[in-house]
Amino acid sequence: MVSYLDTGDGNYWAHPIENLVAVVDLEAKKIIKIEEGPVIPVPMEPRPYDGRDRNAPAVKPLEITEPEGKNYTITGDTIHWQNWDFHLRLNSRVGPILSTVTYNDNGKKRQVMYEGSLGGMIVPYGDPDVGWYFKAYLDSGDYGMGTLTSPIVRGKDAPSNAVLLDETIADYTGKPTTIPGAVAIFERYAGPEYKHLEMGKPNVSTERRELVVRWISTVGNYDYIFDWVFHDNGTIGIDAGATGIEAVKGVMAKTMHDPSAKEDTRYGTLIDHNIVGTTHQHIYNFRLDLDVDGENNTLVAMDPEVKPNTAGGPRTSTMQVNQYTIDSEQKAAQKFDPGTIRLLSNTSKENRMGNPVSYQIIPYAGGTHPAATGAKFAPDEWIYHRLSFMDKQLWVTRYHPTERYPEGKYPNRSAQDTGLGQYAKDDESLTNHDDVVWITTGTTHVARAEEWPIMPTEWAHALLKPWNFFDETPTLGEKKK
Repeated sequence: MVSYLDTGDGNYWAHPIENLVAVVDLEAKKIIKIEEGPVIPVPMEPRPYDGRDRNAPAVKPLEITEPEGKNYTITGDTIHWQNWDFHLRLNSRVGPILSTVTYNDNGKKRQVMYEGSLGGMIVPYGDPDVGWYFKAYLDSGDYGMGTLTSPIVRGKDAPSNAVLLDETIADYTGKPTTIPGAVAIFERYAGPEYKHLEMGKPNVSTERRELVVRWISTVGNYDYIFDWVFHDNGTIGIDAGATGIEAVKGVMAKTMHDPSAKEDTRYGTLIDHNIVGTTHQHIYNFRLDLDVDGENNTLVAMDPEVKPNTAGGPRTSTMQVNQYTIDSEQKAAQKFDPGTIRLLSNTSKENRMGNPVSYQIIPYAGGTHPAATGAKFAPDEWIYHRLSFMDKQLWVTRYHPTERYPEGKYPNRSAQDTGLGQYAKDDESLTNHDDVVWITTGTTHVARAEEWPIMPTEWAHALLKPWNFFDETPTLGEKKK
């Protein structure tokens, strides 16, 4: 247990009591020992994060209207929008689970994903000091992010046109509890879907629309926003946003000109007088049981390469694509290379050109913090022994109903990997099987002053994109009023 001082400013996170940690036996309900380090004065400068000490000018209202009603309908727990249909439920551990996701392709309902959800996540800190060395939070596996759902405020947490859904889950004691406004559903404009202007011809363009399923969970100091974003062109976006209040460390230095500043900022950034934001990571894993036009799927790689020009002419080189099958679980566990393409394909189904229908898997499609390209820890760290999923961004395993969490079913006191590393250990074949895709994405959070005392939302984006799944531009001729 770590300690903070409540000074009455509404933000005890800004007043950490450093180098004082109580080690508690939760079963015996007694303190085993007190771990102490050098005395650091508690930062006492008031740091309310609700803006009570600011007088910002009022902003004129922004109205979002739908004069002819919604373009989506909700029937029970099933949502219908454009060509998409899916079922939605809230889980106590991982939050929203989207299932039986299908796309209506000119009257034919086609399978895309049987089930998709957050699998798990971890927030590991990089400071080895007394009050920090143990900080590696398994937010869903340890605490149950669904039980920590934050009710959504329309007009602030979601647009004013959002529909808010109440959801019922099992609480920590197993009793049903209903959370008002647990999930927001809304449609939004997302820029031009396509555009072309040919000289002497009329402009051809249409807008892109998206349907967003938004859920927020507050775990201690951080608030996490998760968006499942359905594009009308068949793409599914998965966006993870971190906001809230950074976990900070009290230090002696007031400015970077103080004698202790260099040592005080060894593991973080001085973001306020006597306060360091420690460097850490937000690593998310999503479990995606894709069924691309059915259950029998295969993992396919496409690597663009430079090849010599053997056809003659002035060019000395060409661009070609090396395509091959990744046939086993061990081979599928990979670092994400944005210069390559990874597809989950149904080789028994083809589009009209004879290409196998597929979905592209993009674990990291951009973000607003540095990408978490792997765990920022040495391989002998205890975290590695428990959580293999952190260090590779793509995993594919054969479907087994008991394999649901990348950190394992009971990770709280695990001493070894009981999750994805264990699931992939038997190296099962992935060719023409019911495969489950696991994508690891996230950011390495290097703190800055603009994130204190409350942090603007920082995003990491992932995508599932149709690849020869359709015969042509799926939104061709789409008319929007």
